[in-house]
Amino acid sequence: MKKIIISGLAVGLALLFINMTAYPWNYATHAYIAGKIGKVLPLANFNEMYGLMAPDIFNFEFSLMDDYVLRGYTHGIPPDAQGYYPYQAADYHFMNVWYSANWGLKKSAAYGFVAHNDAWGADFVAHWRILPSTNPAPPESILFPLPAVIPDGYPDPIPQPPGYIIWLAAVLDAGIAQSGTWEQMGLGKDYGTRLMFCHNIIEYAGDLVLKRHDPLIGQKVILACALRTPEFARLLKNGFDHLYDPRVVAGEPAYRKYLIQYGLLLLMPEQTAINMLAEQLAGLAIDYLAFMSGITPEQLEALIPGIREQLTLFGQGSLAAAIQVCVAPPFGLPSYMDEVNLVTIPWVKQQLAAHGVSY
Repeated sequence: MKKIIISGLAVGLALLFINMTAYPWNYATHAYIAGKIGKVLPLANFNEMYGLMAPDIFNFEFSLMDDYVLRGYTHGIPPDAQGYYPYQAADYHFMNVWYSANWGLKKSAAYGFVAHNDAWGADFVAHWRILPSTNPAPPESILFPLPAVIPDGYPDPIPQPPGYIIWLAAVLDAGIAQSGTWEQMGLGKDYGTRLMFCHNIIEYAGDLVLKRHDPLIGQKVILACALRTPEFARLLKNGFDHLYDPRVVAGEPAYRKYLIQYGLLLLMPEQTAINMLAEQLAGLAIDYLAFMSGITPEQLEALIPGIREQLTLFGQGSLAAAIQVCVAPPFGLPSYMDEVNLVTIPWVKQQLAAHGVSY
């Protein structure tokens, strides 16, 4: 019975993570990057931090998971993705936020917002293409995790060099596979699901590793939320299609509240933070499964007794393993902090200048 429960809840967690893809650096890492590329003036820099975290505003809006028009406005789509389902073309609509910002703190927030993007910004390094560092040898290509069923007119999956987070996710997946855990969960042959789960666990683990180097990163996340310009929601409304105005109005305050809670979590001792994150992710998985099933979370927990506890335990173990992968990745890859400091930050600075983003 226990094995059946673990299988069902693990698949549920993995399904949640599949639909949260493309958020490769996590919140605190984006705030940290903003601290290195932005203005010296604190108020401006805190707005840049909030802006760099803001493209993930709809992460947990399950009804928007397949809205790839909205994705163009928040993250963009790089040329690397063109032709891969469900991406039909490159998309740079995220730049509208920059063009909509005229002066002051709105410009600071917009600067951070566009630095986040997938097309050429911070997330490009994490998601699409690992870039040269102290060891410029690229990793071996892996299958990019596409949906199991690919509609007519789209190519079959082909190997491509992954981004840094994707590559670390593959390393974590291999470790979990060696333990036999995937087989117990019924995911032994579902590589795409496994990789997406590991991808998101690596993101959270990366923030915990960063916390070791910047113990006050949680405080900075909180201050960025507290000091962000009150015009930020209007800035997004002006940059997005007006179809999304109601989503922005409702979503921005809720997202800011979530980030404050996340910042508080990062001020906790590491093991406490791991435990709290695992509980949080278990709750999100339950909410997602309930959403997909058309029932309430309470009904789901009644149907699968022990689901929350098992998910939490699985999350704790996975986060601990992922931290070790981030600290000392194999194959000569740079550590998480080296990739952020020596690769991502210089790359983002260069690309912002190349795209005329300065103020």
